Amino acid sequence: MPTSPAPRTLAEDLRARADEDLLVLFAARPDLAAPLPTSSTALATRATTRASTQRALERLDTPTLQVAEVLAVLPDPTSVTAVSKAWGAKAGEIVADLRRRALVWGPDRRLHLVSAVRELLGPHPAGLGPTLADALGRRSPQRLAELLEDLELEVSHDPEVALERLTRHLAVPDTVTGLLIDAPEGVRAVLDKLTWGPPTGAVERADRQVRAATSSGPVDWLLSRGLLAVSGPGTVVLPREVGLALRGGRVHQAPDRVPPAIAETPRPHDRVLGASAEAATEACRLVAELGRWWGTAGPAVLRAGGLGVRDLKRTATALEVDEATAALVVETAWVAGLVADDGEVEPRWLPTPAFDAWLEEDLPEQWLQLVTAWLPSTRVPAMVGTRDAKDSARNALGPDLDRASAVPVRHAVLAELAALPADAAADAADVAARLRWLAPRRASRLRDDLVGWTLRDASWLGVLGAGALTPAGRAVLAGDEDGALRALADSLPEPVREVLLQADLTAVAPGPLELHVARRLESLARVESRGGATVYRFDAGSVRRGLDEGQTAEEALAFLADLSSTGVPQPLEYLVRDVARRHGRVRVGRAGAYVRAEDPALLAELVADKRCSALGLRALAPTVLACAADPDEVLAVLRDIGVAPAAEGPAGELLVRRPAQARSGPRPLPRPVTGEPPPPGPSLVAAAVQTLRAGDQDVDELERRRDRHRDAPALPAMDPTTSLSVLREAAGRRQPVWVGYVDSTGAAGRYLVDPLGVEGGRITVFDHAERTVKSLSVHRVTGVVQADL
Repeated sequence: MPTSPAPRTLAEDLRARADEDLLVLFAARPDLAAPLPTSSTALATRATTRASTQRALERLDTPTLQVAEVLAVLPDPTSVTAVSKAWGAKAGEIVADLRRRALVWGPDRRLHLVSAVRELLGPHPAGLGPTLADALGRRSPQRLAELLEDLELEVSHDPEVALERLTRHLAVPDTVTGLLIDAPEGVRAVLDKLTWGPPTGAVERADRQVRAATSSGPVDWLLSRGLLAVSGPGTVVLPREVGLALRGGRVHQAPDRVPPAIAETPRPHDRVLGASAEAATEACRLVAELGRWWGTAGPAVLRAGGLGVRDLKRTATALEVDEATAALVVETAWVAGLVADDGEVEPRWLPTPAFDAWLEEDLPEQWLQLVTAWLPSTRVPAMVGTRDAKDSARNALGPDLDRASAVPVRHAVLAELAALPADAAADAADVAARLRWLAPRRASRLRDDLVGWTLRDASWLGVLGAGALTPAGRAVLAGDEDGALRALADSLPEPVREVLLQADLTAVAPGPLELHVARRLESLARVESRGGATVYRFDAGSVRRGLDEGQTAEEALAFLADLSSTGVPQPLEYLVRDVARRHGRVRVGRAGAYVRAEDPALLAELVADKRCSALGLRALAPTVLACAADPDEVLAVLRDIGVAPAAEGPAGELLVRRPAQARSGPRPLPRPVTGEPPPPGPSLVAAAVQTLRAGDQDVDELERRRDRHRDAPALPAMDPTTSLSVLREAAGRRQPVWVGYVDSTGAAGRYLVDPLGVEGGRITVFDHAERTVKSLSVHRVTGVVQADL
């Protein structure tokens, strides 16, 4: 069976590939599919650009990158056999993978590395220096001749001949070995420093003239024999062929084919589930507390965007967490669409309408919304407080916390944990080492940091429990949201609706309370501590808050009695009734504001109290005071001094005054800032292959037309008058002619046509190649000759 000729270019190689191979290429390099390539030539051009090639190299693992470096070191073209020998292991499968990615083309015996790959791997691939021809080519013809003489080779003063002889001689490993047999002391030490890279070294007056007979010192000895070359006035370089000889013909010390292992640390299953449930509960609670607090005291948006340092500290204090955790809470709420810039003239950060809907969901649904927003987010909360290139601090919610690399690192870290046995934790250093092996071109200090930050964030969210990936986390990674909800719900302790009320005015909840019960209890008491059990403390302020919201003392005591299995302790009942007795004794309404009470002595005390001087109190009657301040300010001051005032309406009715909850307008979820195009879907890939084939057919048709025109005779130059005369005669005889014609772009061509008519400076012709009727301008015709058909 006859074999097809070897491709001469990458475009020809791509054109000869099967549709299945092109599908693999577009899957491996998604940027090649958008926009749709118009032909194999266009695809080859796009695939060899620096930007696209850089993306492709960043996706290579360590052994594949090593083989690419071997190809960059060896002469072009080379063979799979030579690559395997220089790498130290069979490289056929890896070369095939590079070919599938269009980084290598050609058959196994004539492999070509894409030139952009060679450029991006740099001048010193695998730590090897330039070729002998490039390294020694800096020498003058005279010094090249002297080097030939010192090496006892035939002398030539032609620099090209001299370089060819030196390269052929020194490229032989036995030559290098033979020269080093009698090397003086210190030569081996110099070569040992340069052999495995970097291949350059600093030497004072490196470009000085040296001869073998008069050389002194190891560097001079090496320079005089061509084993070192001068790369600059103060630097020397080890030529590539010499470096390969010293390495024993291997480009790398050893083929790195096995990824580093990740040490597994087994965790008890109950501990994993417990830690995950506790973290998920706490994360949702903190986001809920953030929304409630910002709803009443939304911080200002900085002019450059983001949350101010002081506002972050206040938020951390309000949430009772450190600033790093507060930044994580704020960023998670933002990417989940629960808080946003309200877009006003003086903008503030406020909860969105979506926050209210989120707040009504059960805990598993709340958690799932946070996690599914965090997983594809490019935000890096751990960078809050770090300094940018201008030495300015990065702010939470600021525009400079997006990192495109965060998403692939996050997915890669969780994928590595998912590959471990269930309930196994891993060390961040091991995971980072594994990722460096999987994508060495992407290795950086930031990526190593991102590994640790991913583990921290995932633990805070409850995706990890005690460092191990949880069943709910595995389900989220697999895209099984229903499974994630079930897994988290199974790990959560059953909610309780009873608490232990104690005589010291505390209540202990032995587990998570039902949502409506917890909210009602928090209206009467404040949370003192959280953990396996939650401790609530009652005081006058917390009870008054519940009464301000419209509860009566009897309703509050009935709720507490129903909540406690041991009844309401007497001190707590006394506290509630005492606060209720004093609550509303003083009434505040609008005049500017007024204060009313049944006890004239109490109002007299307020007028005399210096702490109330800012309110501008003035007695209108024994039981009524007028105030210069706003009712809200009056209420706040009277509460601060220990009075339990209540707001009063126009008809004297008691008003329930709850803190106003501000909301931003509806805001879309923030978009991740990606650095790479998304992977193409099946329809896009199929369209890319179809467009490619259609473009190749157009090219084939064009080539066929050109082939038909290659037999066109030479056309004599004619003036327009002569051309018109010949064309009119041909039209009258219905005789085909060859026409030379220059189109509007300036491209000249020869066309076989049948002239149909000449009128008004234009010629109507039938084009044999395109099988269409055309109109040509007479002044663009360069010549006409009769066709011999």
